[in-house]
Amino acid sequence: MKKKMFAAALMSCLTAAALVAAPTVRAGNNDYSQTIDSVPVKKYLVVKKGVFVPNVTFRYTLAPGQAVEATADTHEIFPGPAGAVFASSGKKYAFASFTPSDTVTPEADAPDGSTVRFATSDTSDEEYAEKTLTVDLSGVPFPAAGIYRYVVTEEDSGLAGITQDSDNKRYIDVFVHKSDQTDDEEYVAGSAVIRLNDGAPDADGKARAAVKSSGFTNRYDTNNIGFSKSVTGNQASFNQYFKFTVKLTGNKKVDESNTLVKVSGEFDEEPAENMATRYDGDVMAAANAGLEYVTLADLRNGRDFYIKHGQSVELTGIPDGMGYEVSEEKLDYTPSVAVTGDSNGTVEEGRAMDGSLTEDTTLAFTNARNGIIPSTGISAAFALPLAVMAGGIAGIVLLYVRRIKKKARKGNAIEQAQ
Repeated sequence: MKKKMFAAALMSCLTAAALVAAPTVRAGNNDYSQTIDSVPVKKYLVVKKGVFVPNVTFRYTLAPGQAVEATADTHEIFPGPAGAVFASSGKKYAFASFTPSDTVTPEADAPDGSTVRFATSDTSDEEYAEKTLTVDLSGVPFPAAGIYRYVVTEEDSGLAGITQDSDNKRYIDVFVHKSDQTDDEEYVAGSAVIRLNDGAPDADGKARAAVKSSGFTNRYDTNNIGFSKSVTGNQASFNQYFKFTVKLTGNKKVDESNTLVKVSGEFDEEPAENMATRYDGDVMAAANAGLEYVTLADLRNGRDFYIKHGQSVELTGIPDGMGYEVSEEKLDYTPSVAVTGDSNGTVEEGRAMDGSLTEDTTLAFTNARNGIIPSTGISAAFALPLAVMAGGIAGIVLLYVRRIKKKARKGNAIEQAQ
C-alpha cells in the first residue's frame, strides 16, 4: 500500500486508536489540525501498604522500532525517524528516580484508564508512586503519512526486590498525517498508541485494549522480619536487656543508603541500667531511641537492638530474596529460637539465618536459666552466719559439760581418799 493512499482513512480512526493523546478528527472536511508534540510514558512503582518507596533509579533508552510489512489485515509500520528524544535529558536516554519521600497513591484511587498492575484483588493492601517520562517528537521530520514506531527499553535497576515487567520494552506507534497548517508537504504526529508488544495495528488502525499500555509497572516486593524475647527459669531476670544484631546479606548492586525499612514493635527507647544488665544505658539508648526506620545499608552492616522479656521488634520492608541473620549476644542462659513463616533457614544457638527471605517471618527467642534452691527455705545469705553461731553454741555446751564431768571426777576422788 502506498504511503499516502491510506492517510485519509487512517485519520478517521485516530480517535479510537489513540490512548495517550487523541486529536479531534473530522474526516469529512480533511481537518487534521490536531497534532501532538510529545508522548507521556508512565512509570509506576507498586509497594505494599506501609512500606517505604525505595531509593531506586531506572534507566530508559529510546530507539527506532523495526519495520513491519503490511498484510491484508494490518498496516505497514515504519521505523521512527531520527530526532525523537526524552524531554528531560534532550537525549535518547533518561532516568526515573524514586525516593522514600515520594507521594504514594492508594490502589483504590488509581485513575480510570491507567494500566498500573497490582498483585492482589484487594484494593486496600497496595500503593504506588508514579513518574512520567516524556518522549519529545517536536524535532522529528516525518517524511510522509503513516505509522512510525519507537521503542522505549527499561534497564534492570539492580535493587533487590524489584520485579521487572516480563517484557521490558514499550512500543510507541505514532500516527502521522499531512499538516493543514502550512502549504508545504509537512507531516505531523496526530496521535500515538503505546503497546505492550511489537504487533501491528489491524486494518482500521486500532490496537486492541489488551495490548495497550500507559507505561511500565514494577513492584517492590518485600517481607517483614520480627523477633521477640522471653526468659524462663527460677534464675531468669525479667528486667535484663539482651543485645540483638540484625544483618542482611545478598549481592549488593546499588547504593542502599537511603532505602528505608520501617521499625515498629514494643521496646524501650531508653533502656534503664540495672544490676542484671551488662550494657551501658547510653549505648542502649543510642541504639533504641527515636527508632522509626533504619536503612538497608545499616542492616547490611549489622544493626543492634536492645530488648527484654516480653518485648519485640518488627522490621517492615525487607527486599524479597535478601538473606538475613538475627542473633543475640551469648549470656549465661540456655537459648532457643522458634521460627514462624519462612522456615527454610538455619537455627543455631541464639541465632537464626536464611539465605533468601521469601515471606513474612517471626523469630521467638527464649532464654532459660535455672539454679539450685536449698529445700530448707533458709536463705544462702544467712547460712554461713548461722553455721558459725551454731558452732559457737555447740562449743560452749561442750565446755560446760566437760567442766561438770571434771568436777564430778574431782568429788569422787576426795571421797575415796577419806
